[in-house]
Amino acid sequence: MAEPVQTKDLFAIKTLSQPSMAGETVFFLENRVDEETNTYIAELKGLDLRTRRQVRYGLPNQSICQYALAPDGSALLYLAQDAKKHVQIYIQPLTGGSPYALTALPDGVDSAQWRADSAGVYFTNTSYPQKKATKLPQPKVITRLPFQMNGEGVLREDGTHHLQYLAITGKMPKELLSRPDDFGLDAVDPSGRFLALSASPDPFNPKDFRTGTYLFEIATRNLTWITESQEHGEFIGAAFSEDGTGLLLWGTDNHAPNVAEHHIWYYDIEEQKLTDTAVNHHLEEGPGEIVADTQQKLSERMAQYITADYFLTPGFSHGRIALYEASTDGELREAVGGDRHVTDYFVGPDQHTVVFTYSDIETPSVLAVYDLISEDEKDLYNPNTSWENHHTISGAEAFTFKSDDDLTVEGWYMKPVGQAAEKKHPAILYIHGGPLAAFGYTFFHEMQVLTSAGYGVILINPRGSLSYGEDFAAGVIGAYGQGDYADLMNGLDDVLKRDKQIDPKKLYVCGGSYGGFMTNWVETHTDRFAAAVTMRSIANWVSMYGNSDIGYFFNAWELQGEWNAPIDPKKYWAFSPLAYVDKAKTPILILHSEEDHRCPIGQGEEFYTSLKLHDVETEFVRYPGSNHELSRSGFPNLRIDRMTRIMDWFGKH
Repeated sequence: MAEPVQTKDLFAIKTLSQPSMAGETVFFLENRVDEETNTYIAELKGLDLRTRRQVRYGLPNQSICQYALAPDGSALLYLAQDAKKHVQIYIQPLTGGSPYALTALPDGVDSAQWRADSAGVYFTNTSYPQKKATKLPQPKVITRLPFQMNGEGVLREDGTHHLQYLAITGKMPKELLSRPDDFGLDAVDPSGRFLALSASPDPFNPKDFRTGTYLFEIATRNLTWITESQEHGEFIGAAFSEDGTGLLLWGTDNHAPNVAEHHIWYYDIEEQKLTDTAVNHHLEEGPGEIVADTQQKLSERMAQYITADYFLTPGFSHGRIALYEASTDGELREAVGGDRHVTDYFVGPDQHTVVFTYSDIETPSVLAVYDLISEDEKDLYNPNTSWENHHTISGAEAFTFKSDDDLTVEGWYMKPVGQAAEKKHPAILYIHGGPLAAFGYTFFHEMQVLTSAGYGVILINPRGSLSYGEDFAAGVIGAYGQGDYADLMNGLDDVLKRDKQIDPKKLYVCGGSYGGFMTNWVETHTDRFAAAVTMRSIANWVSMYGNSDIGYFFNAWELQGEWNAPIDPKKYWAFSPLAYVDKAKTPILILHSEEDHRCPIGQGEEFYTSLKLHDVETEFVRYPGSNHELSRSGFPNLRIDRMTRIMDWFGKH
């Protein structure tokens, strides 16, 4: 008999990521959450396409961060922690022999890529001055903005960032570049001339949000800024052409702050010309911000060349992430599509075999192969076949409805599993974060847990969501809690008409981040819900301005629609749920991480205090050692606790 999906199935589900290919072997990471160690484990494996035999690479008990196949197919480099918990580069020969550590840097390595001839590795690292050990507390001096970052805390200002090269037979790295500001190593030129780097053109100017792409000429060490023409652009390098004459970039010109679509751009190195390859297409290119909680350690590959003029790139449209074949002069067609989420991919050496991983609403992760010429597709490996066969997994009904302003809005309804769907049952309106994100056709463990517990789950992409074009995404700018709130309420009404078994007296609402803001807005603007759960939320935009890692610019972009707009306390307060707390009546549970620097815990504290003083039934749960990513990559035991508390709170009401 099939079992319901439980919270602890978090430890049973595996995902696959970072596929690559050499000869008849497909390499990939197999990811799992380990209950015993309360950590995330990633194993590097190879699958022989002829025998389907799998081989594990790496040292025993290592968890791999990322890896790369040598251009000549002779070895793998991978990043993993050493005994001191510092990330180092390891080399795994594929012709025989054990992996060995290439680096042993005291502060570890940030990123690494093979040199074009496979003779060595380019890598970035950050070094810090040694400090005398002391038991006395020491001050932290801050002179820059931003001064904090979610997942990192208060940023150190005494680091030096390096670009280095090390031969795989060498011992001492050769420094190529050193800067006081951080930068990224994005791509290596197959012809051996250039590296593509990304960095801020004015790194210590808190009002400059650009990310520029630079060509670093290896022989001369000259840097050329190739995206200078884009006033507010954000770019990173994606891939060089085989002959080194062109570079694909992923980025946006930000003509509309924060909502302008990301496209693949092409830079002609000889002509020194930058063009948007998708200027005539309404498509969010790149991996997309699809809302879920299951995938781990994706490569975030933006584009890969197929031929001298064609490349493959992901695209996010109407909740689907597909692979598109595109050209540098503007052609675009869907290659690998369907109602699913293509999570990762790699074009093989023959330039037409694509290995990729995908997920859909009922499938956590599958490794597959697709031929661009024959258009044949075949699944290679599903690590969850047994788990899927032994569990009842909920599907989802996609629907659209007309909201205010005659706007078409999309959503999904997941019924409770089994016989519960045929009886009167409760339903949860679950609101996604972002707002520039979206629900879609991907596996979501938490939603499966909720439907197995007897809840219907309503997922809606209100205006402001990604994957429906720039105009739709801009619908929330300067209007938080207005049209988006109407979309959510209209969508709820639509689902109630579709499923007469939903008990209108047992409606619940929850969400995190922007979804937490909207939950707080719902809390203070209607009493139609029996209970609410707000997570990593925003209650007060005025205080958010200065104590969030993004508040001083995000508020201006989203609430005012301007670059570097001065704070507008009256407008911020008008958009703050805290301003309407006297209207709150619904019992509400507040969940917040103590080290959340995106939506700081003070937001939860302010809302909790005000609700208690207004005699609203509320509880406040604080998660130590956790940040804004708790529900996706936080301590596994706390992820379990979080899901359990949500169901307990709704069950109580």
